[in-house]
Amino acid sequence: METTTRLGSVGQRVAKEVARLRGRTTVRELSARLSKLGRPILPSGITKIEQGTRRVDADDLVALAVALEVTPTRLLLGPPPTDGPDDPAHEEVWEWHPWNDSQGNERAPYPSLRLAPELSLEPWDAWTWALGEVPLGEIWRLAEERSVSFPEGGEEQFRAQNQLPVLRPFIGRADDLQESVAKVGAAVMDALDKGLTEEQVSQIVAQSFVAWRKEMGVRKANAERLRENQQDGENGSQSS
Repeated sequence: METTTRLGSVGQRVAKEVARLRGRTTVRELSARLSKLGRPILPSGITKIEQGTRRVDADDLVALAVALEVTPTRLLLGPPPTDGPDDPAHEEVWEWHPWNDSQGNERAPYPSLRLAPELSLEPWDAWTWALGEVPLGEIWRLAEERSVSFPEGGEEQFRAQNQLPVLRPFIGRADDLQESVAKVGAAVMDALDKGLTEEQVSQIVAQSFVAWRKEMGVRKANAERLRENQQDGENGSQSS
């Protein structure tokens, strides 16, 4: 799927990220991985993707993400922002905007991540949206109304539509899990109602976890000793 039109910002980012993440993996190796996934792209096609002369459709994007061991979001947005020093790749995939403070002094440029020709967001905002944490709302109305409003329950609905349920990893592991979680929640609320602070409740929960972990360690050690004793007994019976 070659293109004669210039890629947009997202398409250019995908091209750069495929090249960056491929690293020392040869185009032949990446091509072989894609073939095994049932989405073959010739080595020459991968080179064209990295050069920005071949478009990546949705099926290509997902297959490339799997083959490169990242998520589609990583290809679309580039390296995520960090709390520490920026990834050197940020210099390339983010846009940098100079600005002056109220005194007219030139300050360090601030970054943004372009999602559409007329939409550029602060990288943290772009990632929290992409991960289903914070909605953008009707952001296309900003030019007209200068603000974005959310309907009642809009943020909760956004998260429900774009994130896994909190307890999803535990479903099916125990029939009484929901009841146990409800009891924990009720105990926390009861403690708060009786005057404990959030910090105190958090400390109690953390201490309970430590105590549980120690108890599990004791149980594991006892089970191991029992197993060893049983083996010793079996060995003694066989030798006699």
